[in-house]
Amino acid sequence: MKVVQLKSESIKELRIKRKSLMQGMIEGQEGSLLVLKTAYAGKNRKHHLLSYAIFTIFFELWDRFMLESWSYTFDEEGLIFYIKLEESADKIKDILVHYEDYHPLGFAIDSDVFDKDTHVSREDINVASRVDKFTQTSLDSLLESEIDDDEYERKFFKEIENYMLKGDKQTILSNILMYSYVSAYTKSIGFGMYGPNYRGSNEHMNFEKFIHLVRTYRDETLNIFNYNSKDPESILAFQEMVNQKIKISVLNQESYFYTVFMTSTVLFAFINSRGYADITKQIKKIAVEIEGFTEFENERERYDIAFTGYREAFNHYVPFYQKNRSVISTLLFIMSRYDDYSIVTYNGEKNLMKAQFLAKNLIFKEDKWDELNKFCTSSYLYPHDATTLLVVTCMLDVLQRNYLKIKILFDTNH
Repeated sequence: MKVVQLKSESIKELRIKRKSLMQGMIEGQEGSLLVLKTAYAGKNRKHHLLSYAIFTIFFELWDRFMLESWSYTFDEEGLIFYIKLEESADKIKDILVHYEDYHPLGFAIDSDVFDKDTHVSREDINVASRVDKFTQTSLDSLLESEIDDDEYERKFFKEIENYMLKGDKQTILSNILMYSYVSAYTKSIGFGMYGPNYRGSNEHMNFEKFIHLVRTYRDETLNIFNYNSKDPESILAFQEMVNQKIKISVLNQESYFYTVFMTSTVLFAFINSRGYADITKQIKKIAVEIEGFTEFENERERYDIAFTGYREAFNHYVPFYQKNRSVISTLLFIMSRYDDYSIVTYNGEKNLMKAQFLAKNLIFKEDKWDELNKFCTSSYLYPHDATTLLVVTCMLDVLQRNYLKIKILFDTNH
């Protein structure tokens, strides 16, 4: 089920176009079409926290139903999933109303449900129309415009992050992992990497497979405390197991060990740490000890940053991200400073240097980002390692800002 990207002069016009499109997608078919999107009415509906909330509910629905098919778009209304289900539209609408009204992330999502004849509304199942949690006004009318209110944005985003940091300790770590991957990959431009709106230069991966990757990795992270965080062989066993399960989920034999190693090492280091600053020491310790049990797929130099304890990320990437709060600018900052092994290997030193030069000069020039994107795509270049370090940066940002809160929860749940 492929869905055309929509564009319009205003949010209101965009929503009218989408409603017409959605009705046409289910016309003449049995079952129902569920369209899952954000309930945020601010200006930036593409914000990564909103995408994380949509991913979370989508995965819960995936676990609950047999999905006939699904697809996605990413436009000015943000990340949207289109899900074809065999259940009746009335039943699906009733379930989604329950999510919207009672799930801890329900305030952040909105749903449209269609059958072959009509758009099923709350009124059709005898439920009161929805009121926005933060403004106490009608959500439907609110979403047709844009709220320019910093306090509304702050409260909305803070509540999503609060959800991410609740639950047992394995759930908190899996939430942080998923949030960080969603943040790094669900963006409007990728500079050769795949994303929701672009294929990318890696013929073996795309955003649909990425969704399977994230779901698999998130599920396996729920078992992380079954492994000994003090034992390098046990950590390596977890990383190799996740790598194998991702291969199965995305239906190819490419290795995903690098991205799993780089990100899961942060989680194990956090578990072992006695303070945020200690995480870097624990990362270095884990890398040194694991080296005794693996050849890093004969790419040892690719992992050099781990043997420094991700020092560059702690000292430069995280502070830059926290100051500028832009995922894309942070990726360009990383690209400008980091010798991306995937670019060097497949595209050579010359192309790496050109990409670094462009990235350095365009970090804050959003109107010229397409220049670098065109260079990367025309050169079949994709900054895989820099994007993985962006995932790491997002993880460390959350851990740094919430270190004591999470550790206290860990102790409470012990």
